[in-house]
Amino acid sequence: MKSGIAAVIASSAGSIGKQALQRGQGMVVNPNMELLFGGPAMRDFSFAFKLSPRSMKEAETVVKIIKFFKQGMAPIRSQSNFFLKAPHTFNLEYKQGGPSGRLQPYLNKFKECALKSCTVQYTPDGNYNTFTDGVMTSYSMQLQFAELEPIFNDDYGSGSFDASIGY
Repeated sequence: MKSGIAAVIASSAGSIGKQALQRGQGMVVNPNMELLFGGPAMRDFSFAFKLSPRSMKEAETVVKIIKFFKQGMAPIRSQSNFFLKAPHTFNLEYKQGGPSGRLQPYLNKFKECALKSCTVQYTPDGNYNTFTDGVMTSYSMQLQFAELEPIFNDDYGSGSFDASIGY
């Protein structure tokens, strides 16, 4: 066991350590373990929305939605302008029955996320078309989120079946 642990430590020292391990001990570290698990990964999520207002009130809401996400992903200046603060983060949820409804148990859950990109296409139908006040008749918005913390085994619970998918 001691020689095995020493071999792993020596092999992690680089190519010289690996050569010494192969020649001195007659062993090599199993490379398949690196294929199975290389460390926790952060998940990315993409959402695409087509926003087509039908009235002036809806057009104002669409513009506010687009501005909310664009502004929310931008860094924040400190009062002294010497430092930058991190952009806002987002807690995403699928709700069943509207905003005050319960969480949808048959879809994935999210941990706290950062908005990595917000792309707006202003002519999603292939032509420039506006209402009389200049608001576009349709917008296409793509949002790319990344979780700030990896998913761990115990995030799924204690193992009892609770009829939800989880993360």
